[in-house]
Amino acid sequence: MKYFFLSIALVGFLFSQDFKEIDSNLENRNFEDVIIPLNKLNTEYPKNLDVLVRLSAAHHLLSEKTYDKKMDSYHLNKAMDYINEAIKIDSTNGQVHKWYALAYGKKLENLPIRSQIEGAKIIEFHSMEAIKKLPNDPYCYNVMGQWHYRLADLGKMSRGLAKIIFEEPPQGSFDIALDYFEKSIKLEPEYIGTYYWLGKTYQKLGRFNDTLAIFEKGIQLSPPYKREEAFYQEMVKILKKNDRKKS
Repeated sequence: MKYFFLSIALVGFLFSQDFKEIDSNLENRNFEDVIIPLNKLNTEYPKNLDVLVRLSAAHHLLSEKTYDKKMDSYHLNKAMDYINEAIKIDSTNGQVHKWYALAYGKKLENLPIRSQIEGAKIIEFHSMEAIKKLPNDPYCYNVMGQWHYRLADLGKMSRGLAKIIFEEPPQGSFDIALDYFEKSIKLEPEYIGTYYWLGKTYQKLGRFNDTLAIFEKGIQLSPPYKREEAFYQEMVKILKKNDRKKS
């Protein structure tokens, strides 16, 4: 999961030693250990982009890590608060766009379908800006792959709602999703989540043998958070179902 912080280091460090330890803890998933030092830096150096992005990232990942719904919501709200501060300071920074897309995208997941559709173009904008600025960050491609997959997978009623909301509703494509997931997995072959989404996309495109092959690879990887644990369980279920059919 190193790719989460592959290029999180921004320019103009004022406290490189502090960040060295903080980034080491982030990379090693010791997210709880970075909140206090980051809050201290945020008090001493308010409105510092390096600090705000890390605070948003840490809270976002803590929300992914916890199984407690209240703590999940708490950390996600904090992630949004900090990235909203960051975007006011620099709306051109790739890391800001990346972590905004991640926090906002997760926030949309628990909202009604209308809100999700309304937020789709915001996610697209920030994700595409992140890709422009961070072309070697695999997670940016993963996010856009999911964006295309989810929109392409909308039901008839949801598509009708999108046409009501937008004069030109956002359009998803399984073929384009496939391209983004393949780019993501090439850059980071150790993240189980991309194997899940790539396999699901193959399935939508009628390439079931490719789905099984990619799932076989995916279940060899460790799921880091509760979301990926669910992906792992679904991949195993599909593989076992296929084995039963063959026998």
